[in-house]
Amino acid sequence: MNKSIILAFVVCVHSFCFSQTTGSHRGDSLYGAGKWAKAITAYKADIKQTANLDKSPLVWYRLGFAYYKLGQYDNANRSYIKSDSLMPSAALKPVLYSKMARLFALKNNRTEMIVYLKKAVESGYVLFNEMDTLKEFKSFKADTEFKQLREKAYAAAYPCSIDPKARQFDFWVGEWDAYQTGTNMLAGHSVIQIASGGCMILENWTSASQPYSGKSMNFIDKASGKWEQVWVGAEGGGEHIFTNGTYHDSAMHFDFEDSGKNGSKIKGRFTFFNEGPNKVRQLNETSDDAGKTWTTAYDLTYIRKKKTVN
Repeated sequence: MNKSIILAFVVCVHSFCFSQTTGSHRGDSLYGAGKWAKAITAYKADIKQTANLDKSPLVWYRLGFAYYKLGQYDNANRSYIKSDSLMPSAALKPVLYSKMARLFALKNNRTEMIVYLKKAVESGYVLFNEMDTLKEFKSFKADTEFKQLREKAYAAAYPCSIDPKARQFDFWVGEWDAYQTGTNMLAGHSVIQIASGGCMILENWTSASQPYSGKSMNFIDKASGKWEQVWVGAEGGGEHIFTNGTYHDSAMHFDFEDSGKNGSKIKGRFTFFNEGPNKVRQLNETSDDAGKTWTTAYDLTYIRKKKTVN
């Protein structure tokens, strides 16, 4: 689920962007202002006065939520059930079902809470943070089914987090000291992080002997299905792109192309060797004869920093 969809989902929880419009300007305005009692009165009047408004799932959902905010839980439940019976839109379903789950959690009705939370998740509910923080769910956080549904909501929000291919480069994640391979000469420090919901491995490099730093973004290109690395260093304009990344033989292998001083084409390969839980070797090689011979551009060995205990 992309950023625009997530933002739209959050914004539409209480605003007016559902495809099933209410047609109730008074009720909607009062509802949007959080004037719950007045919104209920307006919605009820509008339902009586406006043809087919009583068939709007969104009106009944908003009536239910307004009742909920006033602590009138039985009225809220009846309004939610009415909304559900009127074929709510795909956008409304996860919102409605999550609110019904909250209501049953408040009533300590675990069975119905799980039923509607499951329906919410299956309908596209991704707000796992609500499951972590809302007081209604507090007493159920240790429940096995609740935890499983929470993980499903998390995975729906961050699909890369459970994609095995997106996890291939995790062996590089951590805090490292990088040395010239085969020596004790410190080259720099690097902090490698999982970012963008697990869809990116972010490198943060700082050189040891000179005022130089840089970052790389490592991700799977959707078109090719291969890993790419985009590096930007502090020298400015120093962007390099490493492509065709694949993980095999315990290493991540990238290709790249560059130009020599005379404009000749230089072929490159960039390899990250997974040498165990605390060691990664990074080898950058180039060839100016179409891969017949190779020259080492740099060869670094990353040693994981030991965590200190206070």
